[in-house]
Amino acid sequence: MDTQLESFLNTLGEAERAGGRVLHELTALPQSLELREMLKKVGHDEGYYAGELAAHVRRLGGTPSNKTGDFVEKVSAVPDLKGKLELLNRGQRWVIRKINEQLPAVADETLHAFLKVMADGHEVNIGALDKALAEGKL
Repeated sequence: MDTQLESFLNTLGEAERAGGRVLHELTALPQSLELREMLKKVGHDEGYYAGELAAHVRRLGGTPSNKTGDFVEKVSAVPDLKGKLELLNRGQRWVIRKINEQLPAVADETLHAFLKVMADGHEVNIGALDKALAEGKL
């Protein structure tokens, strides 16, 4: 497996694990039951993406990372829920940007398709969280 691709996929996986941990911690905070459910769904997506990234690394002959990114500490340092959710969306936008930068170089069709679906899924989740924030559903 190409070491640059392996590193890229592992970095994404570490970010997704961090996002999942953050979402697990944030789920209990909102007053809005709708926002709680949305955060559970987004957290589920993060876990799914992390697992799929590891599976692709293994399938392509690499070694998946089991580390968790430092995003957990960054979000923990933000004092209010609104700020935490805004930072979460910035993190999701970072993932989309990184995928879009690397996608043209991904030759493996299965991985390419997965990364596209993952980026699209992040777009949907960002939109849902932005809408909840705009409506004050905290």
